[in-house]
Amino acid sequence: MNASTFATMRLIGILFVLTTVFTQAQVTLSSGQLDFGDVLTTSDKEMAVDVTNTTGATISIDDVNIFGDDFTYSIANASIAPGAKEKLRVTFKPRHNVVYNTELIFVLNDGSEHRIDLVGNGRYEGTYYSSTFNKSYQDLKDALKTKLAAGYVNLGYTGARDKMYGDIDNVSGKVTCVYTGRTATFNTRSGANSNSFNCEHTWPQSMFNKIEPERADIHHLFSTDVNANSRRGSDPFGVVSGSGSWSEGGSKSGSGKFEPRDLQKGASARAMLYFAIRYQDYQNFIDGQESILKQWHTTYSPSTTDIARNERIFFYQKNRNPFVDHPEFIERMDKIGSTDTKPIIKDAAKSQNAITYGAVSPSVQKDIYIINTGNVDWTGVSGATSAEGKLKIVSTDASAAVGEAIKVTVTFDALADGSYTDNLSLNLQTQADETVSIPVSFTIGKVGFNEIYTKRIKSFYNAGLQTLSVLNYPLNAEIIEVWNSSGQLVLINSTFTDIPFNGHSQGVYFVVVKTEKEVFTSKFLVN
Repeated sequence: MNASTFATMRLIGILFVLTTVFTQAQVTLSSGQLDFGDVLTTSDKEMAVDVTNTTGATISIDDVNIFGDDFTYSIANASIAPGAKEKLRVTFKPRHNVVYNTELIFVLNDGSEHRIDLVGNGRYEGTYYSSTFNKSYQDLKDALKTKLAAGYVNLGYTGARDKMYGDIDNVSGKVTCVYTGRTATFNTRSGANSNSFNCEHTWPQSMFNKIEPERADIHHLFSTDVNANSRRGSDPFGVVSGSGSWSEGGSKSGSGKFEPRDLQKGASARAMLYFAIRYQDYQNFIDGQESILKQWHTTYSPSTTDIARNERIFFYQKNRNPFVDHPEFIERMDKIGSTDTKPIIKDAAKSQNAITYGAVSPSVQKDIYIINTGNVDWTGVSGATSAEGKLKIVSTDASAAVGEAIKVTVTFDALADGSYTDNLSLNLQTQADETVSIPVSFTIGKVGFNEIYTKRIKSFYNAGLQTLSVLNYPLNAEIIEVWNSSGQLVLINSTFTDIPFNGHSQGVYFVVVKTEKEVFTSKFLVN
């Protein structure tokens, strides 16, 4: 090989490297996973990944998707200059005491996807609910049932009422009816009788034959006006239309149902949920009410009064109402009254509903991620297919655990220059075993000394004026760079007018004009 041929090949090699780098935006990550460890649900934790632009062109993060509600992200500057890096910060603020595993997928301006695995453990403060960690459905109900019975102190029905009237429901000497809002001044059982107050069993005594400890469990006992208590009787809770056959203080009775006033709806619902978990669904009493009780529980969050009452009951009974402490427990249950079998949920999420890559070279590889957002592992993912055959499937992960992603790697057929569309299809073990489809569009453009691009850009060096003129550049051009034959950037400009070029040594130089999606090149000689 003579010196002239070697020099020519070297220059072509440099040009290929330059144009490939510029047309395929690429980044490196300081880590592919953020492991937050144990984080209390009362706090949060932030971690970050450095995203480094390894190309010679400015790139931008156009979209970030996190497939979980307990993680959030921030980035100071989504646009990353050549060689620069930006911190992609992620904050973990768990709501549940469970294991978290999900994905963060960010999409660059060239359509390419990049993955960061997010893992961590949500933990409740203290140890009371430690046995419920990462449990749901019947496992969670069983763990709570065991915990609520452990160390329980039965005060007896007489003792329970004494604590209610004298302390738990007594505020500055006054006791309030939870249904009507009527108040009276007393602190003993005899005082309650003389003021027409008594003790409401939220789960009616007739439904469990007045046995203890159920009869004396203060978590479902409330101080009430005698008449209001009688009006409720053993009726289930529900929505009463109009004013019903009886109403007072916002509570209503009618058509065999009782509706507490708004101030009590949440507390009554949580008392019922507690009772069913702690004991059982006597006479299937909760079955017909479960839906409305869950609705009230969610709509009417525990008030400061509810929270304080839970603390005082714990002081005496040594057990707590978990739905007051952690209302979110209900989200991990489906059926309260009956056996709560874990449902099988098979679901998938795409990072992009449609992918637009812009200009690519046929051999470049792109990763596409499908996230397992169900609650069971995928074990039978079939291979990806290309509807038009313009995408080439390099590899496909066969399975994905809950919260993980399968990766499909594609490349592009050696097509003629032009724009193309295709459809990537992937058969997954989702609920209906449906096919996930993703439309993909891209442009093949072999950037170099071909006729197409030399017609669009004419670069020449005016030796007399020692200036570089760029003519007929694309209207959406953003920047012009000049590189020498050693691959060094010697000039950068964005004015697209005559550019001073004096003082540069003899040799071949390359002009690179960049648009948002494409790069156009040419060369000139300084002699």
